[in-house]
Amino acid sequence: MLIALHACDTATDDALASGHRAGARLLLVAPCCQKELRPQLQAPEVLAPALRHGIWQERHAEFATDALRALLLEWAGYRTKVFEFISQEHTAKNLMIAAVRSGPQCGDDSEEARRVRELARFYGVRSQRLAAQLGFDLRATA
Repeated sequence: MLIALHACDTATDDALASGHRAGARLLLVAPCCQKELRPQLQAPEVLAPALRHGIWQERHAEFATDALRALLLEWAGYRTKVFEFISQEHTAKNLMIAAVRSGPQCGDDSEEARRVRELARFYGVRSQRLAAQLGFDLRATA
């Protein structure tokens, strides 16, 4: 089992990759300060006016980062669940990603790989630390 609470920015990715390499059957992480993808994100044109506000950029980056992490874990052979683990009134950083190993890592041509690449392509993500550590090529075409 691996537990990482409020691992800042890419430390969450390091923890997840470490747990995966160690063969952990259960990964529990509460990500924090998701800054890696923010400069890469290309918002759909319809969202551009809203995303000129920093708070929306931050939340958008949080969503894109943690959604990509969950999909990468599914590709790596885990069942994932993302949920709030404590009330918003106590902390805004209240997201938990839980992943339970359920099978072998999927192949590059799998449905899971397609989902990861589609999300990355939609947001313009060219690189992401967990993907790199898992050996997943975000730009590959199946």
